[in-house]
Amino acid sequence: MYDHLLGEIVEKHASRCVVRCAGVGYDVRVSLNSARDLVVGQTQRLFTILNVVDGTPSLLGFSTAPERELARRLLAVTNVGPAIALALLSVYTPHDLAARIAADDASALKAVKGVGQKTAERICLELREVVRKLDLGGPTDAARTPPAGAGSGADDDAIAALVTLGFKENDARGKVDKARRRHGADADTEAIVKAVLQM
Repeated sequence: MYDHLLGEIVEKHASRCVVRCAGVGYDVRVSLNSARDLVVGQTQRLFTILNVVDGTPSLLGFSTAPERELARRLLAVTNVGPAIALALLSVYTPHDLAARIAADDASALKAVKGVGQKTAERICLELREVVRKLDLGGPTDAARTPPAGAGSGADDDAIAALVTLGFKENDARGKVDKARRRHGADADTEAIVKAVLQM
């Protein structure tokens, strides 16, 4: 229904953003990878998937068409919903995730919160050949600079991101505290969320 949104990024968090298009603000769930590419105040394009669960629609947004295509493939796998797809694409870049699926590395997928052994194996089985044909580009993590800012503000953003990904707030708060103790005061929101997703 919606291919993409082109508008001003008026709000951005680790797992969601608001895009204003023609005076309408769209609340969009995003992966950490996509969130990194968004800049508040700039006009940007987000490739979208309209996802409907139990009659409730939500928009999933991706900064690149290849990331959206990989998300579509993930969502087609039984028992993979938006929370799991976004968690996988938050821990791994699209290129890295595809490489792990192609290598049948179910243990790497299982390391992500919410992905059980059977689901990880099913993703590898169903998408192993598919991801080899997708043009996802090369790894880009090294070229990106993580956003500055840590401490309580980053922790609040991390908790909000985890709640969006399906955690209960108290559980998210406890895991963020644990991740903060492990990674120190300099860890930013993205690092904390990734650490929790891999606990």
